[in-house]
Amino acid sequence: MRQTPRRFGTAMAALAATLLAAVPAAAATPRPAASDWAQDGHDAGHDAYNPDEYRITAGTVNRLVQRWSIATTGGAVQQQAPIVAGTQLFLTDSAGIGAYNATTGVADWQFPLPKTDNPQAPALATDGAALIAYLRTGELVSLDTATGSVRWRTPVPSRAPAGKLLLDRGVVVAGGNDGENLGAWAFEAATGKPLWHRLGLDPQWPVADGKMLLSRPYRGGLQAVDFATGRVAWETDRDWFGYAADPTGRFFLVGQDNDLLKVRADSGRVVWQAAGLSGAPAVDNDRVYLGVEDQPEMVVAVDLYTGEERWRLAAGLLPIVAGGLLWTSHSSPDQGWQLEALDPVTGVPFDLPAAVHNAGGPDRTVVTHGWLYTTDGATLRAFTVPGSPEALRAPSRS
Repeated sequence: MRQTPRRFGTAMAALAATLLAAVPAAAATPRPAASDWAQDGHDAGHDAYNPDEYRITAGTVNRLVQRWSIATTGGAVQQQAPIVAGTQLFLTDSAGIGAYNATTGVADWQFPLPKTDNPQAPALATDGAALIAYLRTGELVSLDTATGSVRWRTPVPSRAPAGKLLLDRGVVVAGGNDGENLGAWAFEAATGKPLWHRLGLDPQWPVADGKMLLSRPYRGGLQAVDFATGRVAWETDRDWFGYAADPTGRFFLVGQDNDLLKVRADSGRVVWQAAGLSGAPAVDNDRVYLGVEDQPEMVVAVDLYTGEERWRLAAGLLPIVAGGLLWTSHSSPDQGWQLEALDPVTGVPFDLPAAVHNAGGPDRTVVTHGWLYTTDGATLRAFTVPGSPEALRAPSRS
């Protein structure tokens, strides 16, 4: 067999290496870390569950102290619960969007919102590289997380004050019903390029098995569509409202009238139905926790696999699970907003420092990266455990 001259083979190898180096590598889709609280409800599953928190736990919760706070300014209202990615915290109210150091509260940048007769705080989501904001003036804006500069912006016809914003695997979906425009619009998160839209349908919260839920307000029922393409995967004539996905991403938790249902995300088949339960839940690997608007406000825990009730306690609404703790908020005319930390298995409350107990609010608490963040709608307060690496990086200030 004829041998290839050594020098010729070496030259060809060098040429091949040069050509490969000239081909740009495919850019990876930015994704937040699992421990980040990157959008409302923690992630696109909207399960309000952070399984990676390990600083604020049953053993440390009684040592939490407030380290800093951020108040609204200039007459702004509707301060929302923050979202957090790595060392950055993003906070919004009716006046604008701010990026802050998550351990010190020091501002990185501000993005003011246009003044309107009916100011509304935007919905936020981040993949770590970009912050996506669904402005209630009918616009979707992508901001660079490092600088706050605009990467792209595009109109969203619906100006729904309670519209949904979901970000998952490089796709962002925004929309809702503003009384005149109803629909869901999907865009490429990196560029703002339109991907698909569905008119006359109202987007619901969770993403599971690569699908999202769209309700049909005018004719009843609901569709499950592919999050990336908008193609219908299955539909039902039952009027379900999508609350959350389970942590496996294989099931939806939906509401129907005053019942809670667990359904398969790939087919819509009902796994179980629990009567008399409704509301936005938190979902961990074992149980579903619902805040039931009753007198008093109740937290009810049901088994994730059977739907059977495990316990209930008059402890408030807006549940989230992190660090093996179940956090809820409740209010009373005499005491205002209060925060509770419960044992998820039994519902037994833990003793909290007074400053933490009195720091509840009308939005979910956020617990991530060793910090607890809570807002009463006017002031965000940040708590951590003294002596932890997170606390040592945070000089105390208010």
